[in-house]
Amino acid sequence: MSSEELTSYLFFVVFSILMGAFQYGYHNGELNTPQTVITKCIGASSLSIEPDETSLLPACVPMSDARYAIVVASLTAGGLLGALAAPYFNDRYGRRLTLFYTNLPLALGSLLTTCASTPSAMTVGRVLSGIGSGIVTVVVPAYLSECVPQASRGLFGAMNQLAIVVGIMTAQIVSLFWSNIKQWRWIMAVGFVLAIVHSILLPFCVESPRYLASLPGGFNRAKMSLLRLRQSSIDQVEEEIQTWRRNWANQQQESAVTVPEEEEGRLLITNNSHVTVWHFVTSRHYIRPLAIILLLQLAQQLSGINAVIFYSTSIMSSVFPDSSGLITVFISIVNLIMTVVSAVLMDRVGRRTLFLVSSSWMALMALLLGWSMNHNHSILAAVAIVGFVAAFAIGLGPIPFLMIPELVETRAVSSACSVGLAANMVSNFLVSAGFLSLRDVMGQGQVFYLFAVCLVALVACAVFILPETKGQSAEEVIRSGYSIYPSHIRITANEEEE
Repeated sequence: MSSEELTSYLFFVVFSILMGAFQYGYHNGELNTPQTVITKCIGASSLSIEPDETSLLPACVPMSDARYAIVVASLTAGGLLGALAAPYFNDRYGRRLTLFYTNLPLALGSLLTTCASTPSAMTVGRVLSGIGSGIVTVVVPAYLSECVPQASRGLFGAMNQLAIVVGIMTAQIVSLFWSNIKQWRWIMAVGFVLAIVHSILLPFCVESPRYLASLPGGFNRAKMSLLRLRQSSIDQVEEEIQTWRRNWANQQQESAVTVPEEEEGRLLITNNSHVTVWHFVTSRHYIRPLAIILLLQLAQQLSGINAVIFYSTSIMSSVFPDSSGLITVFISIVNLIMTVVSAVLMDRVGRRTLFLVSSSWMALMALLLGWSMNHNHSILAAVAIVGFVAAFAIGLGPIPFLMIPELVETRAVSSACSVGLAANMVSNFLVSAGFLSLRDVMGQGQVFYLFAVCLVALVACAVFILPETKGQSAEEVIRSGYSIYPSHIRITANEEEE
């Protein structure tokens, strides 16, 4: 069997890893539809169910829209804390163990949100779920990238976003049936069940072989892990590990040439150790990947996608007051379908092309959405919002986290993911917490004009600095100088052979 072939055990490991991303997606979507039930005790479901007077918990948790926005956005506040803590645990204890123990804050957060009787208790629960979500979002892309064959990295990397999308859609479908005074708490309780299931699956998974290989004396353990994943001959597995070794050795040699004198000794001495967040953001060696990572993460959040995800029911209720919940689910289905399309295209079209097309189309849809809302064109608004989400799913959704492990060497992946997620969570918090207030000040249509302007500016930057990483290892991308031309590294390699 070839080391590039996909095995049933690999699929099991990928599924188990993606359960973490699924939980993050579920927590993103769980408070969307039941807003009026939770805050105003008004049943949003078509089912007429009276409050349970024997319950020990209040029928709802009254609060203003602004306070509810803070509860929703507190997931991202917790996510920021989780993102900053993730590199320490990810590099010290490994991908699998970190992901396993991350289910503790996810389970406790869900339990607290389920039983909350005050807005403050609900906020604390969301923060705990956010801490777990932040760690998950750092660990999952790295874990996936380090387990799958290089030729399939784009496909499996896009599955991270697919799992998030499925999680969001699941939350919204569940909410359609349980958004009533008697059952809304069960929506939150599902998160607790998911954390338990994830904890049961992970012990059957191997640790990331590339992570093990990056540890001093870890190559034998990496070999055993890779043998289970690939189920190929020992010679093929050893050849794959030797390829990693050669790439790391080449990267170390080039670092010795390109890194300033004052950093050179420190870099070479600590080649087998992991890069800290501080070193990643302050070292001249990482200026280019840092700029690319920040560009990708800011583009994803400043596009306004989470304003649509968090408040799609609220947004569409002004256009379709009787069927906004169903439209929200339809939007999630479109998101799912286009994410599947993205997974198929990722290793064929390339990351750079999909990112530029996706972001440009989103800017156009944001302008159309803003105009249609301002001029009360309800059908056009629905088309624009579906087009907006579809454009996001095809590129801007999966690419920002898929590309991080492709831009830096293994020892810097955790810190790079942490910095990227921190930027993602801060901008996410600002958008999700400020959207309703900004809508009241500017008008709903004008807010989407602002998102369009942000996208145009960031796409203009991406044209000049975003490299193509399709079919290349991180070490090859680095040696190319982060070339925006996909053939650059292959031309260079051919010249060296001649």
